Amino acid sequence: MANKTYTLNNGVKMPAVGFGTFANEGAKGETYKAVTKALEVGYRHLDCAWFYQNEDEVGDALHDFLAKNPSVKREDIFICTKVWNHLHRPEDVKWSFENSCSKLRVDYIDLFLLHWPIAAEKNDDYSVKIGPDGKYVILRDLTENPEPTWRAMEELAESGRARAIGVSNWTIDGLKKLLSFARIKPAVNQVEIHPFLPNTELVNFCFENDILPVAYSPLGSQNQVPTTGETVRENEKLNEVARRSGHNLAQVLLAWGLRRGYAVLPKSSNPSRIESNFQIPELSDEDFAAVEEVARGRHCRFVNMKDTFGWDVWPGESTH
Repeated sequence: MANKTYTLNNGVKMPAVGFGTFANEGAKGETYKAVTKALEVGYRHLDCAWFYQNEDEVGDALHDFLAKNPSVKREDIFICTKVWNHLHRPEDVKWSFENSCSKLRVDYIDLFLLHWPIAAEKNDDYSVKIGPDGKYVILRDLTENPEPTWRAMEELAESGRARAIGVSNWTIDGLKKLLSFARIKPAVNQVEIHPFLPNTELVNFCFENDILPVAYSPLGSQNQVPTTGETVRENEKLNEVARRSGHNLAQVLLAWGLRRGYAVLPKSSNPSRIESNFQIPELSDEDFAAVEEVARGRHCRFVNMKDTFGWDVWPGESTH
């Protein structure tokens, strides 16, 4: 299953399992080691972002891996990276693209995404401008009408240097607005999806509009559901499926995502977990149904940066 690929709406092929490079450890050298291990194990899709501030380590790891493994070429590796909120002005989108290319040591990007549907102000040194309230300074016009930002994305796609373009953390309403003016449809919407946030309505909307959902946090989170205190990894029914199938819980959750029809982005800095997360089984009908049963009716989002941004992408959303 780990070698499965999806064909995006423009014909570009994308490996279904990507390696997430967001480094919560933050220690220098952690990303380099993790990416090197992932490439050695066989991952051929790297999920990066300007915001992660470690694209240089990803680029070095990729460069060194390709030098040591001449049978693998740059075109065998699918690289996704993303524009952060404070770089949504058209000229800044292009600056972000070039800055990421330079750090990643590549001359094209396979998939280039808008990281959030929020535009914010930048400082002269291209850092995020923080307002007196400690939150981002929101560019309301560009947030409410992202057409100029998307036009810059389309120009990068038309130049051929971004082989595909898409979005991340977009809602159904946001996608409807984007589709109303897009000359080039987004190929992907990368969002949080796991059994506590199956996001079924959004996933189905994406499928109906030929946009591939890509799941970040596909293993859930260590965080607890605020109302009940439960966690994905301690859920008894999910662990029962893992025991019955002879696989670990992470493998079951990744297999569930692939069987639902979208891409998954596991991340880890632990070498053995990097390896086991790439050994994904096919779920039996019974096991798939059991995970679906756990997911039914749930909606608990673990990733929402509204307190950092000062803007909530999902206002009024309840957790259940």
